[in-house]
Amino acid sequence: MKKIIFLLIILLSATSAFAVDNPWDTKLPFKSAIIDSKISGTMNGVKTLYIKDYGRTRAEYSNTSMKMFGMTQQQKEIIITTPDWVYTINLLDNTGTKQANLKKYMVQEFNDLSRKDQIQVSKEAESQGIAAIEGMEGTLQKNATKILGYNCDKVTMTGTILYAISGTDLALKINGDMMGIKIRQIAISVKKESGPSGKFKLPLNINFEHDKQADQMMQDQAKTIIQNLLEGNSGQMSSAASGTKTHSQTSMPQQQSQSGNVLEQDAKDVGQAAKQETKDATIDEVKEGVRSVFKSLFD
Repeated sequence: MKKIIFLLIILLSATSAFAVDNPWDTKLPFKSAIIDSKISGTMNGVKTLYIKDYGRTRAEYSNTSMKMFGMTQQQKEIIITTPDWVYTINLLDNTGTKQANLKKYMVQEFNDLSRKDQIQVSKEAESQGIAAIEGMEGTLQKNATKILGYNCDKVTMTGTILYAISGTDLALKINGDMMGIKIRQIAISVKKESGPSGKFKLPLNINFEHDKQADQMMQDQAKTIIQNLLEGNSGQMSSAASGTKTHSQTSMPQQQSQSGNVLEQDAKDVGQAAKQETKDATIDEVKEGVRSVFKSLFD
């Protein structure tokens, strides 16, 4: 869910018909930074985000715990994002995944357009982003507040309230409430300084799983988003943002939503599925169901 919201926020940053800078190659207001955040609610812990090259490269280190049925489950994770790849590392069992960075494909698709089409996409981006948010019964308030000295836009959508530095995909505050599961993430410090270079290096003992088919689907997704922006189709653009196809396109696997209001329905389905599976589930299965809800909010 968070990724979908961020995609829509980036669309909203392209406001000028004459400024054809790539909307998916935006810069943060600092070249390097270290951002510490506190997580509370059903899940508790800390997160540190290291940033370089104005946000094009990031390394997120989280250490959290979740308590259920008197048992505590620990999670230690690293997410390293480069312009081309996103690596996710589980430090507890030394496993990892590798996937393409959607922004890479969005940048490529935009750069391949003619100047005329780039202007058209830039003109459509803001209105399409707003339409997609409203279609999910959400709201957008630009420059709603300041957090740690930075103007932040407020997006409210499907159980999530997110405050991101204006015109960027960097959230400084997130409040999520789904199925009675409450989670709050708030940045407590932003230090404009370089982090240790080792924080951006991949662990040598991890064998990363890589789904090339998923990468191809992501590339197709980028093409669909750009095409729908050119055609001014906000409904289909919303479906593409969620990683699903519309009825006029080839159907994705069954587990993805097949309705027109894809984003909203998918969020509801995640909660309902987790709730249903708890009826006859073991404790471990319940934990996994709750973790999937967390993923919908924060991934």
